[in-house]
Amino acid sequence: MALIERLMKWEPESVWGPNISSHLFAATCYEVAFGPRTVAQIKAHWNMGPADAAEFDLMVAMVAGADAVKFRKIFEFEQVCMLGQARVPLYDTPALVRARLGLPNP
Repeated sequence: MALIERLMKWEPESVWGPNISSHLFAATCYEVAFGPRTVAQIKAHWNMGPADAAEFDLMVAMVAGADAVKFRKIFEFEQVCMLGQARVPLYDTPALVRARLGLPNP
C-alpha cells in the first residue's frame, strides 16, 4: 500500500505517484463523507492504484456515524498525516502512521 507514503511525502513522487497534501486529502474526505463526491471520483482524482485504493477504502470505512464523529475522524486523519509529513517522533515512519490510524501494515 502506498497511500500513507504519498500522504507523508515519504519518497520522491516517481516512486509512489504524486504526493498528496494532507490538507487537500482531508478536504476530499469531507467531500466523500458529506457529499457531493463519491469514493470512485476521489480515487480517480488522486490517481490511486489498487494499493492506494485499498488503503483509502479502509479509511473511508472508518468515517461512519453521526456527523460530529465523521468530522472528528477526518480531522484525525489530517493531523496524523501532517505529523507524519513533518517526521515528528512516533509519526516518522509509514508503519507508525498506519498504527496510529488503525490501519494494517503491509
